[in-house]
Amino acid sequence: MYDVIVVGARCAGSPTAMLLARKGHLVLLVDRANFPSDTLSTHFIRPSGVAQLKRWGLLERVIASGCPPISRFKLDWGQHSLVGTPPPRDGVAESYAPRRTVLDKLLVDAAVASGAELREGFATHDLLWKCDRVTGIRGQTRHGSRCDSQSSLSRPANQAGAERSSFTHHKRETGWLRARRAAAAAPSSC
Repeated sequence: MYDVIVVGARCAGSPTAMLLARKGHLVLLVDRANFPSDTLSTHFIRPSGVAQLKRWGLLERVIASGCPPISRFKLDWGQHSLVGTPPPRDGVAESYAPRRTVLDKLLVDAAVASGAELREGFATHDLLWKCDRVTGIRGQTRHGSRCDSQSSLSRPANQAGAERSSFTHHKRETGWLRARRAAAAAPSSC
C-alpha cells in the first residue's frame, strides 16, 4: 500500500511525486506513456517556473541539456512592437523552452531519485472508492496485466474537478458519476 498515488507523470505529476517522496511519503507515480516521450503541449517555462526548478535542484540539468536561456521578448503587432526583459522572480530572470522529451524525462527521473516508484505504460481505468473517498486506482499495463493499487492517504473526491476530468467524462457515459453521487447521498456505515 502506498501513502499517495499520483496519476500522470508529466510536468505536474512528477514534481508532486518528487516533493511528496522527499517528505518521506511512499509514492506511486503512474502514466500511460513511457519516458522520454513527446506530447502536444507548450514547453515554455517562465522565470517563476525556472525559479522552482532551481529550488528543486533541477535547473542545472535543464541548462546541461543544451536548452538556451531566453531573456528578451518581443511582442509584434505589425507596425507596433514591444521589446523588453521581464523582472526576475526569486533571483531568476531567464526563461527556458526545453523539449517535453527532455523536461518530462528530467522530472520523472527526479521523482524516482527522490524515492517515488514509477509505473510507466500503465493506463488508469477506474478509481477505487470507500464511501466518498478515493482509496486507490485500477488499471492495466501495456501488456494487458490488470492491477489494483491502494493508497492510505485518501481524501473526499473533488466533485467539481471530477466532473471536468477526461477520466470522468468517459465514465459519465456509463452513468458512473450519477452512481457515485447516489452512493454519496445514501446513508452508510462509513
